[in-house]
Formats: sequence, C-alpha cells, structure tokens
Amino acid sequence: MHILDDPSELSERAQDLLRRTGRRESPVRFEVPIEMWRVRDRAGRLVPAPMELIIRCEGFEQRFGGLRYQVRHSMTLNGERYETARSWAYDHFGVGTRAWQDPARGGWYFEWFGEHVSKPCRDLLHTDGSVGTDVDGGSPYLPVAPSITHLIESHALADAVSVWRHWPVGGSAAASVAEALDGLVEVPEASWKRSRWRLSDSVAVFDSESWNRDDPNRRVLVWSRDEVGHRQIQDALRSE
Repeated sequence: MHILDDPSELSERAQDLLRRTGRRESPVRFEVPIEMWRVRDRAGRLVPAPMELIIRCEGFEQRFGGLRYQVRHSMTLNGERYETARSWAYDHFGVGTRAWQDPARGGWYFEWFGEHVSKPCRDLLHTDGSVGTDVDGGSPYLPVAPSITHLIESHALADAVSVWRHWPVGGSAAASVAEALDGLVEVPEASWKRSRWRLSDSVAVFDSESWNRDDPNRRVLVWSRDEVGHRQIQDALRSE
C-alpha cells in the first residue's frame, strides 16, 4: 500500500508533513516487462537484473512511487532570516533506470529522482534498504540514511523547526554549544550513525557528518522556539 494511503509507520510529525504538502502523481513505470531489465555488473557486463534488485525496485514503486512533498528550511545570515522550500520526488526512471552492483557492501543499487536541485551526485536506493549517493555510477556507494522512512522523518523535523529561531553559530563553536545543552532527547526515527536529531520542547539540534569523503567536516545546526529555549542557547554561548 502506498505511503499516502497508509502512513502509520511514520511519526505524527512526518504524517503532518505529508498531509500538508504531500501528493501522489502517476509514477514512472517500466515500459517493458521488468523481467527484461538489463543492468551492468561489476565487470561492466550487461546481465539480467537480479531478483533482489527487481523486488526492491517494485517495492519502492508500490510504497513510494509518485510521492511528492516539500521541505522548508530556514537559516539566519547577517541577522536576516531566510526560508526556502525544497521539493522531493519519489520515482525511479522507468525503462531507463540505471543500476550498479556494489562490490563493497554486496547487493545492488539503483537511481531515483530524489531532491529537485542541481547536484553533482545521484540519489540511490540500495537493495539493503538504505538510501545513498555517488558521483557518477562508478564511485563507491555512500549511504546517506538507513531507510526511506528515516529520510522522510528527518525531512519532517527540518520542516518543523524551519519556523523556529535559527542560531547562526558554526564550526567548533556550534558543536560546543550543542554539547552544553541539557534536556535534549535523540529522535531515533530521524537519526542514524552519521546524522542525529536531538530535541526538547524549546530547542532542536541537528548534528551530522558530511557524506562526502573529501569533505568530512561535522555540521551542527541549532534552533530554539521560545524564551526558555532562547535563554538556554544564550547561556550555552556565554559559557563557550
């Protein structure tokens, strides 16, 4: 069943995001029987798509195919607040779907549309269920999130805190401030090894490692939404 018809596996926050901005368009479909799909193996040979890849691709289409939603993001630069909305599209490429064998992790991964921005990488889905990226289909598969639902949950949190006050603190100072904040609880459905959301009623912290192996810098973002949260972050900044 499609995620918009049965979103029960998602948190109320993520369900709210899909209720507000989600819609379903006709998904891209394979124009030939999927059993005739041919893909390149690790040696570059054209081979029939393995069953595990077919199952993952068909499952993706049934559960998420045609899903569209928007995620709001906010930042503060030079004292000015900026808000943007980024669109996501959950489709594979039909008969043109490209897939690669993963020599490091095992299994396979295929390309899907993902975020509607100009980017030097591909959005990928692995047969192990993880969401990932690479640069040109030949570089190593880099996992970004352990599942699509984790990705949606993270998007829902980013959207929710976009109306909060963003604190323009960066680098090591942001990490120090985040570590000094008390009372925050990790949000497991939106967090994973390299990306962690922590939340209280008044403060939110997003702490992630870059998925780019050439730029492994840590990224920490901090928001507050009321006077209690504002004071908590101001106290942490003064102690920095």
